[in-house]
Order: sequence, then structure tokens, then C-alpha cells
Amino acid sequence: MLPLPHLKVGYLTAPPAGAIVAPHNDWKRSEFFLDHEKLQQVPRVEQRQASQSFSTRSGDAMNGDKKTIKVEIADIVSVSACADLTLPPGAGLCIDTVHGSVYLVADSWESLDGWLDAIRLVYTIYVRGNSDVLAGIITG
Repeated sequence: MLPLPHLKVGYLTAPPAGAIVAPHNDWKRSEFFLDHEKLQQVPRVEQRQASQSFSTRSGDAMNGDKKTIKVEIADIVSVSACADLTLPPGAGLCIDTVHGSVYLVADSWESLDGWLDAIRLVYTIYVRGNSDVLAGIITG
């Protein structure tokens, strides 16, 4: 069962958007999704709104930070597990792109394996020129 319209949805710990290196305290656990085009952090505004009823939205949720981490599948060079002291404790994920590296931390090593498999699958489909087929499957 896929979490349609995405291939994978789950939580990863990430640095602030735009920061390659940040103190461990600045890293936050947030929701990410992977589809046929990108791995993207769900904006905090949407995460807050999803957990609130429509009638009780606060001004805070409406004016939240809209900066997100986004990795285009076309930009990926490699993806691997990594262990680095600059990362917060946990299962490190390194995505090397044509624009530089993106580091994230999964909740567990099992979760990391799921993210690695999903990203590699989407990338392989992209390289073989079948992204439109995957898009048709996951977007219905």
C-alpha cells in the first residue's frame, strides 16, 4: 500500500532549510514526502494545519516558516547511509546532488533503509526514462 499521491511519507530530522551545517539543537524532526519528482519537507504551516481543525487555525500557523528542504530526483548523484559526528545522533542519510550534499537523520536504521530503498527506486526509474509511468501510478 502506497501513501498516495506519494511513494513514501514519513519523518526525518533535518537542519534548518538552507543550512548545510547547524548545531544539533537546531535540527528538527519534520515530515517529508517522496514522489516521482522530489524528496521534500512538508512546510511547517501545513504540518500544523493538518493537526488543527479548520475552525481553530491560529495566526501563528498561518504565518509560519515556509522554507523547506527539497531535493529534485534529477539532481541526485548518490544516496547513502552515513555516520558523521556533525550529524545529530541517529541513522544518517546523505544525498549528494549536483548542488551539494543534503544530510538528514532517520528515526531508526530500519526507517533509514526504507528511505534509501524508496529514493534509489525513484532514481532508477528516472534514469531509465520511466518517470511518467511512476507518476501515473502514484497520482492515479
